[in-house]
Amino acid sequence: MSDNDTPAVDPATVQDEPVMDMHTATDDERIDGIVDQTRADVGDKSLERIEGVLRQRFEQSGMEFTDELLAELAQRVKI
Repeated sequence: MSDNDTPAVDPATVQDEPVMDMHTATDDERIDGIVDQTRADVGDKSLERIEGVLRQRFEQSGMEFTDELLAELAQRVKI
């Protein structure tokens, strides 16, 4: 505080929440992002390898998935 007891920063304009909380992606957007990144990383690898990477990324994201979904998405990833 300065000598006149005025705060250096206006408390009403201070950001105290993460910016990421302001935008939440839909499940479809999250899936598309995982597919795009997996394609960039391992799109030229075997389907087995692609499915393994997809499984890991879905587990890390906390999204639910089935083996059937992973197989379908692996086909989309494969270059």
